[in-house]
Amino acid sequence: MNPTYVRGLLCTTNDGLNDSNLNSMNHRAWSGYLSYDSSSYSINEKLTSFSSNIIGCLSTPTVNDTNVLIHGEIYGDYAPIIDNILISDNVETLTSNIHELYKLDGSYCMAVQGKLGTICLRDPLGCKPLYIGKNHNSVSVSTQKSILVNSNFNVEDFIPGTAMILENELKIDARNLSPTPYSQYDADTLLTLLKNSIASRIGNKKTIGVSFSGGIDSSILISIANEFTEIKAFNVRMKDSHDFENAKKLANLLGIDLIEIEPKIEHIPDDIPNITSIAEITRPMDVSIALGFYYVAKTAKEHNTSTLFVGQLADELFGGYARYIRTLSEESPQFVTDMMNSDVHQAYTKNFERDEKITSPFVDLFVPYASLPIVNFALNCPIEYKIDVANDVRKLILRSVAKKLKLPDEIIYQTKKAIHFSSGIDKVVKRALKNN
Repeated sequence: MNPTYVRGLLCTTNDGLNDSNLNSMNHRAWSGYLSYDSSSYSINEKLTSFSSNIIGCLSTPTVNDTNVLIHGEIYGDYAPIIDNILISDNVETLTSNIHELYKLDGSYCMAVQGKLGTICLRDPLGCKPLYIGKNHNSVSVSTQKSILVNSNFNVEDFIPGTAMILENELKIDARNLSPTPYSQYDADTLLTLLKNSIASRIGNKKTIGVSFSGGIDSSILISIANEFTEIKAFNVRMKDSHDFENAKKLANLLGIDLIEIEPKIEHIPDDIPNITSIAEITRPMDVSIALGFYYVAKTAKEHNTSTLFVGQLADELFGGYARYIRTLSEESPQFVTDMMNSDVHQAYTKNFERDEKITSPFVDLFVPYASLPIVNFALNCPIEYKIDVANDVRKLILRSVAKKLKLPDEIIYQTKKAIHFSSGIDKVVKRALKNN
C-alpha cells in the first residue's frame, strides 16, 4: 500500500450536492483533481460536476494507490495498519485496526476504499478540517464546509478520532487522548518530544517556512528545526505595531534572516471577503488571525516555500493564555487544568480548521506542537510545571526548554501578546468590518 497524498477530500453517497459549488475547492487543487466514479479513477485539471463518489485535490500529478487518499501526513509505521483496515471484513476487526492507527502521531484525514465500504477517518486531534453533511438519503464528507452548506446539507464537524463507513453511516469512536502518564515531567523529556515531532514533520524537506512572531513558541521551533533543515522565517505586522521592531530585534538575537511582511492598510478591506470565504469564518478575532496567516503563507509561496510551520497549540498545552493565570488565582488547580484540557480537545474548531484552510491556497501547514506524544505529555503534566501564579509566569516548562536550547533571555522572559494584537492587524480589521 502506497497512499496518494492529496490536499483536500470530498466523499459522497447518493449525490445531492450542488455542482456549482465545486469551485470552492479550486484553491486546494494545485495540480487538479483525482476523482473516482465507482468504476475508475481519472485526473482532471478542473472538475465540472459531482458525479464522482470520491474527489481528492492534488498537489502533484503523482497518483499511487487509489484505494487510500491521505490529506496530511502520518508518522511511524502506518502502512501495515492501513493494509489491515483495507482488508477488514467485520466491524470489530476494523475498529481494532483504527484504534491502532490512532495511536500514531500525525495530522490527517483520509478516505479508504476497504472491504466494508468507503471509510473516512480523522486524526485524534483534528489537525485537518473535515465535515460531514446529511440531506435526506445523501451523506457527504468534505474538507470544505461551504460545499455542503450551499447544497442544503445539515453540516457538523467530523469529530476527531472517529471514523465512519460512509455507505451505512456506521460511526466508530476511537479518540483516546492522554491515555498514559509520563514517568517524569521535565524540560529534557519535553525537548526530546519536540525534537521528534519537528524532525518527523520536516522529513526530507530541504527548506521550511516558519511563522515567527518573536515569541517563545516559534523561537523554539526555529531553534530545533535549524538542526535539520534550512529555515525561512516570516513575520507579518503593521507599521508602528509592537512587533514592528520587536520581531526584527529578536530575529537578530537568534541569528536568523527575517522576511518582513507589512500589509498595506488600504488592501486589507479588499482581502477580508476572500479570507472569510476560504477560511469559512465570521468572527473578527478569527478574521484577524486568519489575515496574518494568509499574508505569511502567500509570501512563503512567493519565496518558493511550500510548507509553513506554526506554533499553534503551545498556549493551550502549557498555560500561555492570561485567562489561565487569572482563573487560577480564583479557582482550584483542577478547575484550570480541566479548562486547559478542554481547550486542547476543542482546538480543532477554534484554531486548526481556520488556519489550515486559510493557508491552503499557498502552502501545506504543519503544527509541531499538535503532536500526539506532546499532547499526551502536556495533558498529564501537573499545572505547577506550567503556571506560577505568585510570580505571574506562564509556560514555565517551555521556558526551561528554551534555556536548554540557549535561547536569548529577551525571548525566554518576555510576555508575548496574541499575534493579532501585537501585529496591529486586529485594529485594522475591526475598523474595516465596522465600515462595512
